[in-house]
Amino acid sequence: MKIFIVIFTFLFNLSVSYADQNSPKLDDLFSQLYEVKSYKEQSLIVSQIWEEWLITENSEAQTIMDNMPYFFSSKNYKDAIASLDFIIQEEPDFAEAYNKRATFYFMMGDYESSMRDIEATLYLEPRHFGALDGLSRILIYYKNYEEAFKVYEEMKRLMPNDITVDMKIDRLNQIISSET
Repeated sequence: MKIFIVIFTFLFNLSVSYADQNSPKLDDLFSQLYEVKSYKEQSLIVSQIWEEWLITENSEAQTIMDNMPYFFSSKNYKDAIASLDFIIQEEPDFAEAYNKRATFYFMMGDYESSMRDIEATLYLEPRHFGALDGLSRILIYYKNYEEAFKVYEEMKRLMPNDITVDMKIDRLNQIISSET
C-alpha cells in the first residue's frame, strides 16, 4: 500500500519547482535534451546534466559524493547509505544524495526505502530521469505496469527522442505479453 501512496505523491508533485537543483545550466541542458535527435549528442547532454546534479557547495559532502563510485564498485552499500545519511542531514535539499541513497537501497532489495528516497529526489528535481528510471523498475517489480507506463511517459516528455526509453517501453510490453 505504501508504494501506491508514494506513486500518487510523485504524480501529484510533478509540477513542483526545482528546489535544490538551481544550477543555471540545467534549464538550458534540459531544453537541449528535449530537442536533440542524435544519440551521441543526447549522451553528452545527459552526462552534463549528471555533472550538474552531482555538484554541491558543501566541500565535505562533495568529497563523499566524489567517492560514490568506490561504494558501488566495492558493494559497500551500508557504508554508502551511512555516508549519504550524513550528506542529507547536512544538505537536506541536495536531490542527488537522495537519488544515490535510493540506488543503494534498491541494490539491497529495500524497495520501500528506495521509493521514499525516489520521492524525495523527484520532489526536489522532478526532471530527474535517473530517479524516474528507478521508480519504473520498482513499479515493474511490483507488477504495477500501468504506473510504470506513466513514468515512462514522463521520461519521454523530458527526452522525446531517447531510444533507450522506447526500448524500456517495448520491454515492458513484452513482460505484460508474457504474463497474459
